[in-house]
Amino acid sequence: MKSFLRARRTKAVIGLLIGIGLLFLVSRFVNLSASIESLGKHLATPKGILFALLSGSCFLLAFSFRGIRWKLFLHPVVGDKVSTFKAVQLFLVSIFLNFLLPIQGGEVAKCLMVKRIANIPVSRSLPTVAMDRSLDLMPALFIIIIVPLLGVPMDFKLWVVLGLVVGLLVCLISLVALAAWKRTAAVTFLQKTSHILPKSIAAKIEGFATGFVDSLLLGASRPRIFLPAILLTCVALTLDGLFAMFAFWTIGYTIPIGTALFGYTVYNMFNILPTPPGQVGSNEAIGLLVFGGLLHLPANNVLAMFVFSHPWAAVLMTTAGITCLSTLGLSIAKVMNPPIEEIDLTVGDELLTEQEEVPA
Repeated sequence: MKSFLRARRTKAVIGLLIGIGLLFLVSRFVNLSASIESLGKHLATPKGILFALLSGSCFLLAFSFRGIRWKLFLHPVVGDKVSTFKAVQLFLVSIFLNFLLPIQGGEVAKCLMVKRIANIPVSRSLPTVAMDRSLDLMPALFIIIIVPLLGVPMDFKLWVVLGLVVGLLVCLISLVALAAWKRTAAVTFLQKTSHILPKSIAAKIEGFATGFVDSLLLGASRPRIFLPAILLTCVALTLDGLFAMFAFWTIGYTIPIGTALFGYTVYNMFNILPTPPGQVGSNEAIGLLVFGGLLHLPANNVLAMFVFSHPWAAVLMTTAGITCLSTLGLSIAKVMNPPIEEIDLTVGDELLTEQEEVPA
């Protein structure tokens, strides 16, 4: 455990150094003092404060709607053990942890919290996270199709990220299709991935693979879930766009909702990549790449927007995450350093049928 903690601290330090390096590079290409001056000038006005509050509201609502969407996939597994409100709370905690950690640790933390609250094995809640997250990857397909039609010049790095996103989505869809066609083949495939994992985890992969595939099939076998989930995704994406639009308006630069929606959707695709703790430097660098390089917005205004939105989003995520942790009776220490017995990859008995486990 001590070596694990040391490794995590080392990764955090390396991530922070990379983030500071990104900030230094950004400052070499953009007039940072002019951006901060523009932000201070507009944020101090009543209009600026109003736009800042509107952007913050849209930010939290976007993740709240994603929490409601996750509950749709979670319900066949946990029934009424986790309410919609509690699912939203867990989701807000997870984005707070994703912000803190250099990897997407909040997704696994959601499953560990579900295990604590509802005593549901990680192997059965993790597929619901995968299916839920896949809907946030689907806009990449739309972007790849529409960008050539619009004649928008795409940076090579953007194509690489979009390609990775589409690749992850195709892998998940392929796994669901394989499980539906031949369940044993899907289980065997996951078991073989144990070769790239530590031996302590590889020993448990057999039971985990069985539970993962069965839970994946249980969620995918309910097509009526996907229509409301897609609608909720559209609402969340629209709120993302409104957050970006109001953030630009806060610093005194007006952009239309279409530009904000397209730019922030592309920007969010970079979330599949590891980021420094607190997303230090990466937010500003990726923001300039997308809004400045792709959409050709003035670099100083783009940087001013992210100099405002980055700490503002951090305050919102931290406040919401800690409040939800307290309400759930948990703490950061309990979530980030759970007892070893709670990190259970085994399933025990076979997954019960939906009729046996979840009340109608």
